[in-house]
Amino acid sequence: MRPAPALVAGVLFFVYCAATAAAQGPRRRNRVLAGAAVGLLCVWAWAMVEPWTIPHDWLMPPIVLLVAYWTSGALFTSPSRRWEARLMALDQALDIRGRSARAPRVVAELLEIAYAGVYPLIPVALALHLTMTPRPDPDRFWTVILITDFICFTMLPLIQTRPPRALEDGAPWRSSVRRLNTALLGAASIGVNTFPSGHAAEALAVALLMLDAPMPVVSWMLLNAAAIAAGAVFGRYHYAADALAGYAVALAVWWLL
Repeated sequence: MRPAPALVAGVLFFVYCAATAAAQGPRRRNRVLAGAAVGLLCVWAWAMVEPWTIPHDWLMPPIVLLVAYWTSGALFTSPSRRWEARLMALDQALDIRGRSARAPRVVAELLEIAYAGVYPLIPVALALHLTMTPRPDPDRFWTVILITDFICFTMLPLIQTRPPRALEDGAPWRSSVRRLNTALLGAASIGVNTFPSGHAAEALAVALLMLDAPMPVVSWMLLNAAAIAAGAVFGRYHYAADALAGYAVALAVWWLL
């Protein structure tokens, strides 16, 4: 039996991280190698689990995804001022900060909620995929999601930047939900910017995977994908270019697979 593409992609990703770590200092290198070793072990455990079971379809893929995210974060060394200037220049040309400041309070709250909603989005989407699409396939679902994210994470050692909220003074808008988002990011985020944006890429990939679901579900998923990307950009968690690149990655992976 041929291994699932997601398993092969997982092995390649963690091998890539280990190889990239060779150029790091001893302490950082050891962190990356430890993460890569844990990741490879998780991929192996996933491969050993019977398909169409809770561990195979619901537990192991998110674990692999989280280990990949945290391992990639250990590859960050120092921000590139040139890349930050380029990304910020596009945001300034689009007046992102000004548009955020002019957004009504209700819009700010809704977009912050959408941004926070990316965390439960994938399990909810998997449940909908398994129950509301004519050809449910959890392996294909996770293959699209994981490869999309792996591509985003792979770029981190190449384009190292801080999120725009770290470079700008004050919050972009008034929002009570923002406190929840910043707390979640402080507890679980790698603390640096990912280009392309994993948030935007995941949200669109999930929406594309649901295109053969009933129209109300498709419409909600597409609207949700737009809201998550907007929340990421106007909330200053990501640059506009991050979201656009994330959309491009999701479209390419979904189309190729």
